[in-house]
Amino acid sequence: MKKSRLRLFKTTSLTISLIGIILILLTIGVVGYIIVTDVTNSVSTTVNSGSAYDNLTQLKSDYNNLSQKYSALNEQLGTHAENNVKTSYNEGKLKLSELNETINSIESDINKGASDKIISSEINQAKEDIKEAEEVYNNITASK
Repeated sequence: MKKSRLRLFKTTSLTISLIGIILILLTIGVVGYIIVTDVTNSVSTTVNSGSAYDNLTQLKSDYNNLSQKYSALNEQLGTHAENNVKTSYNEGKLKLSELNETINSIESDINKGASDKIISSEINQAKEDIKEAEEVYNNITASK
């Protein structure tokens, strides 16, 4: 009877040890998977935001160039400009103001880690604002 109890104890002990080793290996596998997934997502987010930063830099450059053009135009127009030219100029300055707000919003969203869809939508809006402000500028300079 003692021999069968000893054999039963050995079998039970071995089974428990095997189950423990399997659970440890599964835990290591799950933790490893989670770490790899986090690193992959982090790299992907960094790459996407890098492209957004490039677009943001281009938008800021375009905004600064256009703003300088409007400042020079204001000096050329002076205080005795025609009403329709002054109105067009004010519309262009308003577009520049909207563009500046959009650029600040884009920068804030990139820093907060907003979704790519939101950021690309804002970038497209900023590009449209630049086109509209340039059209107004071109119309004013063409009419002078």
